[in-house]
Amino acid sequence: MDSLVTIYGCLFLVGVIGNGTLAVNLYWGRGSKSPLLLGLIIADFSVCCLSGPITAAIYNLPPDSPILIVAAQYLQSFPVTASTLSMMVISVDRYFTVKNYRPIGQVATRRQVLSFTVAATWLSAAILASFQIISRYKHPWRKGLTISRIAMVHIIPAFTVMMSHLGVHAKLTALSLTARAKHGELPLPIPLMRRPTHVIIVAGMPKGRKQMSISSDQDEIEETPPPTSSLRSRRRLANCLLCLSLFFILCWFPYVVCQFCEEFMTGTTPKYVQQLTLFLGHMHSAIGPILYWSMNHKWPKGPCSRIRHLTIYRSASSTNEAALGPFNPRLVRPPPYRRRSSQYLY
Repeated sequence: MDSLVTIYGCLFLVGVIGNGTLAVNLYWGRGSKSPLLLGLIIADFSVCCLSGPITAAIYNLPPDSPILIVAAQYLQSFPVTASTLSMMVISVDRYFTVKNYRPIGQVATRRQVLSFTVAATWLSAAILASFQIISRYKHPWRKGLTISRIAMVHIIPAFTVMMSHLGVHAKLTALSLTARAKHGELPLPIPLMRRPTHVIIVAGMPKGRKQMSISSDQDEIEETPPPTSSLRSRRRLANCLLCLSLFFILCWFPYVVCQFCEEFMTGTTPKYVQQLTLFLGHMHSAIGPILYWSMNHKWPKGPCSRIRHLTIYRSASSTNEAALGPFNPRLVRPPPYRRRSSQYLY
């Protein structure tokens, strides 16, 4: 019991600090504030503040107080259900965002749709959490309700998160391959059709230059350019989303297996195994903010990447490039088109 309280105390500290920091960054950040991400942060924060301490204290409740046990089990299950459903909804929203699919975009705005989705998610979590209370009593529908609750709370969200992130990964990888082919990094059997470029030379406009200099002196605040994404950033974002979905599945998979074994096998699962598997599931809510932070953090380049891009020997060109001057193909090549960043993918 002392070890259980200790590990849940560490989970409480890590979860409160991580989710609190993520909420502050979301509130004070310049990017768009998604209601889905805010709902997920609140759900994970509730898991660390309610489900963890209640799980550590539920074994000390007296058995002759069923009302306290029922209330504790409901408060233990409700944040977990909200967290898994919010994870599922936010992954589906990422997939729809990448596919540019808006089924009811003309009826309501995006923020209204997301706010309604968050409310529906928490209402569904409140209903599904009550199934655990009903399954405590012996009746013919007990096993069916338990299996349905496990499927709707853990199995369906895990499958949806994995498939949605696989779709996002395929879309971002396809964009990356197309951009690499445009840059000549990938050999293609058919050359890509490029749009013709036109050069317009405007000369002899002293009045315009004077007005531009005056306006530049008055405007001291420089506007930051819109965020852009590169091939490496999109590929890194796709890999991070896959790692996030795998971590979500690995955290809750032992608990689901333990619940199925308890329902279908004759012997009961040991209590310490149930406690350990449930702690692994709660650990996802505490480690999740660290994964989100790593997605947006710019990591320094490792020594292997420098060695990989090191040029030891470059063969001499058969063309006298020095005599070409401004007509060198490297100079007349148009700059690549940089896509806007997918910052709303969290």
